Amino acid sequence: MRKFTLLATMACALLGLPSFAQTISAEKAASASVYDFSGFSETKILELFAKVKAEGRDYPTLAEFKEIGILPSDLAFVRSHMRPRNLLSQANRVVQSTREGRDLWMNIPMDAGKGGDVGYPSGKFAADVYSMWNYTNLFGSWNHGLFTAPGCWVDAAHKHGTDIFSGIKFFDTTGGRNGSSNAWEAFILAKTPEGKFTYAEPLINVLMYFGSDGINYNWEDSGYDRPEIVAFHQELWKIAAKKGFKNYHSGIYTSQSSLSEYNAKALFGDLANGGKTHDLMLNYSGDNFIPVSTMERSVNAAKKAMETTEGLYASTWIVTMNRSWSNLSKNNDINICLWGEHGESRFMSYNKGKDAFDAQRNYQRLLERAFSGGNRNPIKRPAVSNTGNNWEQEGDKLPLQTFCGLAEFIPERSTVQGNLPFATHFNLGNGERFNYKGKKTAGSWYNMAAQDMMPTYRWLVYNAGTKNISTAIQPEFSHDDAYIGGSCLELKGDASQATDIVLYQTDLKVGAANPVVKLAVKKLAGAGQSNLSAILKVGENWVEVPYGEVSGNTWEEKKLPVNLTQGSTITAIGLRVKDGSDKYLLNVGKLEINDDSFLKPAELKDLLVEVKKETNKSMTAKLSWGVDAEAKDRKANDLLYNDEANIDHFEVLYKNGQDGKVQVVGLTSQWAAVVPDFELEDGAEPYFGVRAVSADLKQYSTVQWQKVTRDPNAPKIQEVDPYGISAMNPNCDGADIARQQRYVTAVTTTGATQNLNYHADAPVADGSQYADARNQVLKVKQGQKVTLTIKCFDTSNLSKKDGLRWCFAGGWMDLDGSKSFNPDAIDENPKEGERIFKVGKVRAGTPEFETQGISTTFEVPADARPGKSRLRIVFSDAWFAGAFLPTGLHNKGFSIDFGVEIEGTNAGRMPNDSHDQGAADEPDRIKDEKPNYPTAVNKVFDEVSRANYADGVLQFTNVQQAWVYGADGKFVVGSNGEAINTQDLVPGVYLVKMQNKGVIRSTKFVVK
Repeated sequence: MRKFTLLATMACALLGLPSFAQTISAEKAASASVYDFSGFSETKILELFAKVKAEGRDYPTLAEFKEIGILPSDLAFVRSHMRPRNLLSQANRVVQSTREGRDLWMNIPMDAGKGGDVGYPSGKFAADVYSMWNYTNLFGSWNHGLFTAPGCWVDAAHKHGTDIFSGIKFFDTTGGRNGSSNAWEAFILAKTPEGKFTYAEPLINVLMYFGSDGINYNWEDSGYDRPEIVAFHQELWKIAAKKGFKNYHSGIYTSQSSLSEYNAKALFGDLANGGKTHDLMLNYSGDNFIPVSTMERSVNAAKKAMETTEGLYASTWIVTMNRSWSNLSKNNDINICLWGEHGESRFMSYNKGKDAFDAQRNYQRLLERAFSGGNRNPIKRPAVSNTGNNWEQEGDKLPLQTFCGLAEFIPERSTVQGNLPFATHFNLGNGERFNYKGKKTAGSWYNMAAQDMMPTYRWLVYNAGTKNISTAIQPEFSHDDAYIGGSCLELKGDASQATDIVLYQTDLKVGAANPVVKLAVKKLAGAGQSNLSAILKVGENWVEVPYGEVSGNTWEEKKLPVNLTQGSTITAIGLRVKDGSDKYLLNVGKLEINDDSFLKPAELKDLLVEVKKETNKSMTAKLSWGVDAEAKDRKANDLLYNDEANIDHFEVLYKNGQDGKVQVVGLTSQWAAVVPDFELEDGAEPYFGVRAVSADLKQYSTVQWQKVTRDPNAPKIQEVDPYGISAMNPNCDGADIARQQRYVTAVTTTGATQNLNYHADAPVADGSQYADARNQVLKVKQGQKVTLTIKCFDTSNLSKKDGLRWCFAGGWMDLDGSKSFNPDAIDENPKEGERIFKVGKVRAGTPEFETQGISTTFEVPADARPGKSRLRIVFSDAWFAGAFLPTGLHNKGFSIDFGVEIEGTNAGRMPNDSHDQGAADEPDRIKDEKPNYPTAVNKVFDEVSRANYADGVLQFTNVQQAWVYGADGKFVVGSNGEAINTQDLVPGVYLVKMQNKGVIRSTKFVVK
C-alpha cells in the first residue's frame, strides 16, 4: 500500500469543561516549545510539599505550584488519573514451567532523548510506543529525572497493571566521573525539630499526588549503605504502607552483583530491622547475568533478610542479546531485569525501517520476538540459547528470530476483569493520521494515553477450537490504516484453514441484559464474506459471533447480538478466521463487547486552552481541564481516579464556528492534551472541545467548547508543509555539538535542465538542523540523468571531530505527486521507489562525507509524474539507525529540502491511497440533549428510519422503536432500536414497522 506523508499536524488528545473556560493568547512568535519543565526541580518540589505538610496539608495549591515555576497546564501532563489495575490469576499461564508471580523489570528509557518533553504527547508519529506491558511488572523511566516521567506513560502502564517509576537519580563516580551523591544525601537527611526525616512523607505525597509509583536510583557511588540513608529509604516504604500506597517502589542499581547478609539491609531490606529498603537490580557480571551460584546465594540472602525474593532482580545489559539466558531457567526464584540504555532503549536504537511506517511495524515485531520468542507466539518458542540472538538482521535471519523469548521465564499478565464493557481499537498510541470511523480528521500524533489495552498474548494462534499451534494466520499491528485512532489489527495469511487468534485473558461478567459484540473491519479485496468471527470463551466453550459479509473495501462496523445470559463470565476474547482465501487480508479496527449497563460520567470543568504556535493556516493548542467529581481513595492527595468519575477516556473535539460540523481529533485518558499544527480552513473560527466518555462506553458528559480567537498578526504561510517535518530530535545526546559541526556546506547538480547550486558557510541559525532551500529548484525531465554532489562541513582539523562523517545519508524525491516519499530505492522498486541514494556505515564513520563529498548519479524515471515535487536529503547518526527516515526527527543529523519541477509528456505515476475518503462522521450522540443518560433524545430525529437484514440479524438506523410481524399479521418480536437476532424465527416473509419520533415507516425482510 502506498503510504502517505507523516504530517506534523494533530497529536494526542485534549478536553475541556464547564465551570469556566479560558484561552491564553500566544504572542506573535509563540513559544516554540509546548512544555515548560524548568520549574520541575525535585528539591524545589520536595521543599514545597514539606512546607505545606508543616501547615497540615498533603498537597499544594495550584498557586503555590506557580510560585516555584510550575504552571497548571504543564502539571496536568505529568499527573496520571489512571488507577493501577489488579492482575488476574496466572494459574492458567500458557507456559506452565514459569513461576507464577515471577517479575520483569524493564529498566529502560522511553522514546529517545533525555528529560524535557521526551515521551510526552506530540505530533511525532515515529516515536516509541512500548507495548509489552503484558510481561512487564516494573518500568524504569530511565531518561527522566524524579517526578517528571510523562503522565501518559503512567496511564499506559497502570492500565496494564505495570508499576512505573517517576524518574531516576543518577550517581556515578566510577572512572573518575563527577556524579557524586553527596548533595542528595545531605538533602534527604534533613530532619524536622521532632527528629523525623523532613522529606520522607513529602516524597510519598508527591508521588501520590502525581500518580506515579516510585523513585529509581543508579547509585554507582558510596553512601547508599550509610545507616541514616538506609533508614530514610526504609521510612519511605513504611509511610507508603500506612497511606495505602500499595504499589510504591524505590529501585536501586549499584556496583554490587550479589546480595549477602552484609549488604542485604542497605540494598534490599531487613524484616526484623527496619523492613524493606529497595527493589534491587543486581549488577551484571561481565555485562551478563550473574552465575547460577551467585543467584542462589542472593536468593538465600533475600529470603533470610525479608522472607521473600519479591523485588530481587538478576540483570543484564542488552547491548547484545547473547547472554546466559539458560541461567534463568536454573533459578526460578530470582526475578529478571533488563537494562539498556541511557537516552534510548536498545529496542528503539537497534530497530530499523525504510520509513516511519516500516520502522513502527518492525519495532512491534522486534518487541514480539524479544518477549514471545522468535516465532512471535509464546507457545511456539525457539529453544533457549545463549548465542545466535541477533539484534539486527543477518542475511535472511530476522532480528531475534531464534531467541527463546522472555515468555520462557516470565508468565503473561492481564488486567481485563470486572463487568462489561470491554473495547479496543488496537491503538498503539500514535499514528501518521488520526482517523474517526475510518476517515481522517487530523494529522500525525503521539500520545501513550491513547494506547488501548494490549493483547495478553502476542500472538497466541491455534487451529480453530483446539490448542494445536497454527501458523496459517499472522496477526500484527499496522499503522497503514485505522478505524479510530492511528493503528489497527491486521490479519494476513491462509484463511482456508480455520484459525483462532486468542487475544485476551479475561474475567468479565455480563452484568446487564442484551450483550452485543461490535466489530469494525476493512477488507481491501472488496465486497464478500469477511470470514471473521469474534469468539468469547464461557466455561469450556467458545461462543462464536460471525461478522458476516462486507459490502465494499471501506471500513464497516456492525453490532452483533451475543447469545449469553446475564451473569455469564467471559474468560477469554479472540477472533476466528475460516472458510476464506489462502491470500487473506483483513484489518480489524474495533472489538467491543457491551451490554445494557449504565454509568453516568462526571461533567468536566476549567478548560484552559493555550495557543503555543499559530499561522494563518494552522494552530498548536495545549489544553488542560478538570473533572467535576470528588476523589475517594486519594482524597487527601487531591488525586481523582477516572474510574471514580465513571470515565473511561476523553474525546478531543474540533469545529469551525459555533454551528460547524464536529470532528473527533484525538483520544486520551489524561486530563490534558496537545493538538499540534492542526490545519485550519481559510477564515476558520476554531472551537476546541472535549467530553468524557462513560465507563459504559455509551454515555457522555456535556461537551465543553472554547472558542479561540485568531491572531490577525500571526505569520502567513502558503500551506502547512504536506511533506512533514524533518529535523533533529532536540533531546538527543550530543545535540549541542551537532548544531555546531553537523551541517552541509554545498549541494550541487549537473545534467539537469536547471541545476542546484547551494552553498552555506555556517550551521542553520535556529538549531533545528533543517535547512529550507525550497527556493532553489531542481528542474528535471523524465528519463534525464542527474549527478548530485553533497559536501559536509569538514571537522578534520578540529580537536573534537563530531561532524556528519558519523552519519548515514540518503536522498528521496517525490516521483508520483503524492506529497510524500516512498522509502524504497529506485533500483530495487522501479515502479514505486523514490530513494535516489543511501550511503554510510552502521556504527562507523565515513570521513569522505566531509573530505571529498558524496556524489551519486540517478535517472529520473520515465513515468515520474510531471509537476512540482520535492527533493529531501537527510543525515542521521549511524549509531541510531532507527532515526534514519525521510520524515520525522533524526538523531544528531541534518536535513535539507529543495524544490523540484518534473517535466515530460508521459502521464506519470499515480499515488495509491487506500484510506477511506471523504469527511468523517460526527461523533456518536453529539446532538443529544442529555448524552449522559441512556434515554437521551437526539435533536436530529427527523432522519429516515432504515432497517438492514444480513446474516440473521436485523439492524436499525434512526429507529426509536420497532415491531416485527409475521405474514399472518401477528406480532412476533419488538425492539427499542437495538438489533434483533432472527435465529429463532421460522423461514418466511416478515414486516417490520419502525418509529422515529412521530413518523412510522415499514419494510419487509425474508428469513431463509
